[in-house]
Amino acid sequence: MPIRRTRVILTSTRDAPVRVRSFLNELEDIIPFSKRINRGRQSLDAILRKAKFFQASYLVVVGIRKGNPWFFLVYDLYTSSLKYNLRILGVTLRKEILKVEKDSKKVRKGCIGSIEHDTIKKLLLDLGYYSISSCDAYAYGEAIITEGNKKLYQVKFLDNQNNILGPIIRFDYNEGIDRNQI
Repeated sequence: MPIRRTRVILTSTRDAPVRVRSFLNELEDIIPFSKRINRGRQSLDAILRKAKFFQASYLVVVGIRKGNPWFFLVYDLYTSSLKYNLRILGVTLRKEILKVEKDSKKVRKGCIGSIEHDTIKKLLLDLGYYSISSCDAYAYGEAIITEGNKKLYQVKFLDNQNNILGPIIRFDYNEGIDRNQI
């Protein structure tokens, strides 16, 4: 049996609550060639070594605040540097929308349907959404202004019949997270 290549390793900050673990599971389903690693009490250096062992290109670390995903850090493992630093302002899990537990299969080919935000588009390209035809999933995004005049960028992952495949993620449109807040 051939070993599947791993392009992206997904993990969280330490001791992730159930909601964040569910978010990571859904991300694993929609990011092509990704693998989720339980962080537990391991240091970031230990996780980086594991990611390099799997010969992954990127490490995604989802931060936690009050039991929910709070930031999205992406490390480039070739340059050993932080490439993306995005603040998450909200997540709606697929299982919350459809009221079903896991019934989806892993995405092998992802396409960018419509993403106008340059940073999010580059992030999706790096995470494997670069196919141009016969895709299992399409990423769509839109700018949203909340009642408090906060500008968000919402990303959805859909199949070719517009069925939801993964979490809906709302990123802060203008800013990342200050590393001192982590």
